[in-house]
Amino acid sequence: MGSYVLLVTFWLAYGVLHSVLANNVVKRFFEQKMGAGYRFYRLIYNGLAFVLLAAILFYQFTLPAQSLWAFDWRIDLLGNFLKYGGLLIVMIAISGYNFKEFSGLTFSPSDSKPGSGTLKTNGMLHYVRHPIYTGTILFIWGLFLSDSLVRTLLMAACVTVYTLIGIYFEEQKLVAEFGEAYRVYRRTVPMLFPKVFHKKAAPE
Repeated sequence: MGSYVLLVTFWLAYGVLHSVLANNVVKRFFEQKMGAGYRFYRLIYNGLAFVLLAAILFYQFTLPAQSLWAFDWRIDLLGNFLKYGGLLIVMIAISGYNFKEFSGLTFSPSDSKPGSGTLKTNGMLHYVRHPIYTGTILFIWGLFLSDSLVRTLLMAACVTVYTLIGIYFEEQKLVAEFGEAYRVYRRTVPMLFPKVFHKKAAPE
């Protein structure tokens, strides 16, 4: 039981650290401290996120493979559908960005000057506001349905909770950066999953 509590703690701590380092106030602090070196901030941020994620996953795989149910091909089929469908969504969503800027290999002026970016609403962003998170959630829950393990369930729950909280704070930054343009976008485009029937947003 203690190992599962530790796993949840690691995932939640990872989420908090990830959000804190992405906060504009924290980024401006490091910009002042790092000077010209701030151009590497996003690269360091992504590198740290990758290393910590790998460490948590390594620990997770050391935990017992305790299954919640016996194998069922129908559940496994659904799990694989969600898993690979989510992975495809993430790949398509990422392809809509400049990979070098997204990864930090190239410095983006918007990293140091909030408000200098452009609000993107094309591609998958036309249907949902956070397609990368949509794909991530589908992927992790697909993993859980495929292996039915307690450790995977805890990971999926923690990542989902962190994602929803992270979206809230991320959208506060986007509203501050793009103002009414983002508010209109938020009213008209769903957060994670597209609506079958779209309704025009009522004027405020």
